[in-house]
Amino acid sequence: MKFNWGNQHKPNLFTLLFLYFLIVLIVPLGLFSAYYALAGNTNQERYLMRQAMNMTTGDASTVAQALESYRHKAYQLSTNPLVVEILKADSLEAESSQSRKLYELLFTVMHGDIYLASANLVSNSGKVRVSTHVFPEVDDLRYHGNDWDMASIINQNSQVSPTASLISIQSHRIAENGRQVVASILRRVYDQEGTNLGYLVVDMYADALSPQVNSDHVLTDMLLVDTKSFYATSLVHPERFGSFDRFPALNTLDGNYTPRSLPSDTSIIAISPIRGTGLHLVGSLSSAPFFQSMENWLSAFSTTMIIGVVLALGLSYLFSRSIARPIKNLAKRMREVEQGKLESREVSSAISEFSQLEHSFNVMIKQIISLLDLTREEQAKLSEAERKALESQMNPHFLFNTLNTIKALARLHGEEDIYTITVKLGKLLRSSIDNRESEATLEQSMALIESYLTIQKLRFADKLTTEVYLDPSCKHIKTPKLIIQPLVENAIIHGLEPKVGSWNLSVRVERAGERISITVGDDGVGFPPDRLPDNLDELANSPHVGVYNVYRRLFLKYGRKLHFSLKSKEGEGTWATISFPDEEAIKEEMQ
Repeated sequence: MKFNWGNQHKPNLFTLLFLYFLIVLIVPLGLFSAYYALAGNTNQERYLMRQAMNMTTGDASTVAQALESYRHKAYQLSTNPLVVEILKADSLEAESSQSRKLYELLFTVMHGDIYLASANLVSNSGKVRVSTHVFPEVDDLRYHGNDWDMASIINQNSQVSPTASLISIQSHRIAENGRQVVASILRRVYDQEGTNLGYLVVDMYADALSPQVNSDHVLTDMLLVDTKSFYATSLVHPERFGSFDRFPALNTLDGNYTPRSLPSDTSIIAISPIRGTGLHLVGSLSSAPFFQSMENWLSAFSTTMIIGVVLALGLSYLFSRSIARPIKNLAKRMREVEQGKLESREVSSAISEFSQLEHSFNVMIKQIISLLDLTREEQAKLSEAERKALESQMNPHFLFNTLNTIKALARLHGEEDIYTITVKLGKLLRSSIDNRESEATLEQSMALIESYLTIQKLRFADKLTTEVYLDPSCKHIKTPKLIIQPLVENAIIHGLEPKVGSWNLSVRVERAGERISITVGDDGVGFPPDRLPDNLDELANSPHVGVYNVYRRLFLKYGRKLHFSLKSKEGEGTWATISFPDEEAIKEEMQ
């Protein structure tokens, strides 16, 4: 028994499988958890920043549309001829038809917005004061005097050109009807000469903007910001308004009011301009719940990871053992066979491949036992055959000595024909019993034919005429021995001897490109076509064993590349044609 000491330090199959299963199960989980631990917070923050920016930008567009709508209403009223006429007259009686028409005009233009905004008209003297609601005291010019009250948008109108609208959030206050005013729009009223007659003010209540922004209630706050006056008002909590110092979240912007989103301590801040105005919308999204949810998720994932590792250990152990056990048993039996214990026993396995492996191993053991028995028997037969072969070598030796004696006597008595036959017969005999080489060149085969035909000519004299041709380029081609002589012998015995008259026999070896052609033809009696076999393998059980022997040996050498045909016409003769490739020429071309 041989021992491989180097294998003692190698891990066994069970250990390797166990480690591989663990790696396959745990590594993906580890990578997944590491990714979220390292990049999860960053990705979550980026997602929140994109979400806050998208929502703020969308709400800024909504606010811009609302402001533009009310600005258009202010323009319609401030340029209406009836409004210009009444403010120019600076007089309006409550019971007059002009008063009714003016109120009808105000309510028509503000139709559908009575609970969202109010329209207020006031002359420069303050004598004309008209409103869709209770006229606000802050816009009553009779009480303004020299007081600088920024809650009145009229005191802010110097900030814009005479013909433009002013949108302000500094007029934030509680209106007389109890509603929060979050923004005001001012238009001056001019006559045809360009004289300023008074003002039209549209006060927008919180309900005009609040329900339309942050409709999903995801943002914690939404600020309407005037970056020039550093004033802000909350659309989510309308009661919160004032300068920037009342809104710590705005400090995160650090004076940069370009559209963007950025993280704060516990929230995400996004700013977007309101189209057509000097205002901005600032959205605030609290990130604390999201990150808390992320931490909870990571905690749950870590717990799941620990449970998964424990399960992976158990499953890896079971799976590894189920695969390694049959291999271990098979290896044990192989070591027993190595020690000479040739015993086979059936072992079933739940895995079909291992079961097949066990079965194949058992079949192999049985075949080894059978081969050992056969080898012992063959060894005994080989010894017997060797003894007989040594004895049989004495017969050809005796026959050659006899032929040499006949040859010497023929030369002594001047019998040339007997001498020639003896020489040619010796060559034929030596070729047929020489087993040292299984192949011969075509030149050697044709020399053998010459010897055979010489004997036949001495036998039949001038009755037999032969034509033998060997293409010089075919001399070196090697083929199995004795492939032409049996065909020539068949041609003489079966084709020519039964014929009356002269006999003609042709043996030709020629080259056609990369193929060699051997043709043996005679003008003998021939035989009917129905006696020709459809398949040359049928000759194995026929009297023509010599032809089958030639065909079979050539087929074993050349396979399907061999062309072997027999043609015969009754009364005209028989032709045997063999064609096979010149393998040496083909190899040279490939090189």
